[in-house]
Amino acid sequence: MGLANDRVDLLEHGEIGEEASPDESTFWDEMVEHIEQRRAATVDPEEASFFNRPLSEHELVEWLSFQAYYELRACQFIGGWLATTPETDAMVLLAQQVEDEGNHYEYCMRALARRGVTSLDNWTPEPEWEEWIDGWYPSGADTIERVAAHNLTGELGACQAFLQISPRLPDDVRKAFDRIIPDEQFHMKLGRKIIQKYCVTDDDRARVLARVDRTFELEQAGRLAYNRRMARLGIADADDAQLPMP
Repeated sequence: MGLANDRVDLLEHGEIGEEASPDESTFWDEMVEHIEQRRAATVDPEEASFFNRPLSEHELVEWLSFQAYYELRACQFIGGWLATTPETDAMVLLAQQVEDEGNHYEYCMRALARRGVTSLDNWTPEPEWEEWIDGWYPSGADTIERVAAHNLTGELGACQAFLQISPRLPDDVRKAFDRIIPDEQFHMKLGRKIIQKYCVTDDDRARVLARVDRTFELEQAGRLAYNRRMARLGIADADDAQLPMP
């Protein structure tokens, strides 16, 4: 059986594929709508965008370095969740995600190597990124809090960003992200299944929504930090964050 079919089987025929009640099945959609409403209400959405300028080779290397860092950390923190995920059906799905994130890191590093960068040793993340990715994502009291932060808010933002930037990427990088995007969509689907099955009480939903909101805030701060970094490196003018996307 091919990998894609294996994933369908895990989602649809495993224990976690059991049908949720109508109320549970809509909660995920309500959270997605909530995130989209918050994004639309941002004072100036373009200020919180990674992609408000044409990508130079210099910025492409910076962007790929960020992506490699993010994917490596995701592989590490999701891997760290497995030993404390008592829901074995969720643990199996998250284990698949760990492999995906590791592969994504490799794809980004290969793209960087073609541009003369073979290590992130001399690349330092911004403090906002460390708070968001190194501190916040690994936390969470249980599986539903973790998945709400990363597989909903994080992966939704990543998929939207990758689709948005794709036309500006060189062919080799676009091909890599054409492989990554379906994985990210699978991660959202597995997150939805986990939330449908295990986020069942009012307290669960309140905790999950709080995680979604805080994750969104940290993501927006991280995107603003990216624009400031580009200005500091001389890749873009400081006021480029005010420009509409071309």
